[in-house]
Amino acid sequence: MIRPAALLAATLWAAPAEACPPPAPDLLAHSCWGKATADLMLLPQDHSPPLAADAQRWTVTGVYTGRDRRPDGAPNPVGLFVDGGTAVNTTLARMDGVLILDQGRPSLHHRARVQLGGRRYDLTDPAVRMAFAIRAAADGLSVAQSHLIVVDGQLDTRPRQDAPRFVRRMLFEDAFGFGLWQSRGALSLHDAGAAILAEYAPRMALNLDMGSYDFCEAERAGAARDCGGVPRRARADFSNWLAVTLVPAP
Repeated sequence: MIRPAALLAATLWAAPAEACPPPAPDLLAHSCWGKATADLMLLPQDHSPPLAADAQRWTVTGVYTGRDRRPDGAPNPVGLFVDGGTAVNTTLARMDGVLILDQGRPSLHHRARVQLGGRRYDLTDPAVRMAFAIRAAADGLSVAQSHLIVVDGQLDTRPRQDAPRFVRRMLFEDAFGFGLWQSRGALSLHDAGAAILAEYAPRMALNLDMGSYDFCEAERAGAARDCGGVPRRARADFSNWLAVTLVPAP
């Protein structure tokens, strides 16, 4: 539980982190711990490659899955989605966050000011959005949409009475790279944003799907363990997963 004073302080100001954050119960992975890559997988066709002996991988639920289906009958991601060069969905959802993955490097953007190839795109303009999707696909990128919880170092949510509480998970950017964060208990989205801001001072933090879609699997040394609430056998219910792979620094 976040104390009121701490919540207010996190909402108004977050002190910049002074060093690469060490492993912690709420920090699954951080790119500053070694050589890290991220991969957005469109299910069911995309698969994680075999894991090297010295590597670790966390595979978690990515962005939201809609009720509609793709032409092949598989679940459809909500919002703009490009899968490694293939435009899967060019519809812009009412979410302000855009994730771009370029050869394993993730970057987080506000949908009205997405930077790509030296150009800024305002994806709220349909013509600009189509040009962006064409450019992203031509460049072999992966793109997805979700809610930004932290924008430019500021909390971007408001407290709501009777807000639902779940274990929360976010992908974030800070001064040292990117990290994968998971709350230590059930929180409202606002309290989760305040918690990650107070602890890690991210520049941007993107919400990942949770609740009944809480999938998390940690792999290391040929063994895998569950770190979420939904088993891998429920794969058919998901439209996408996000995988973070880390080779720890010696």
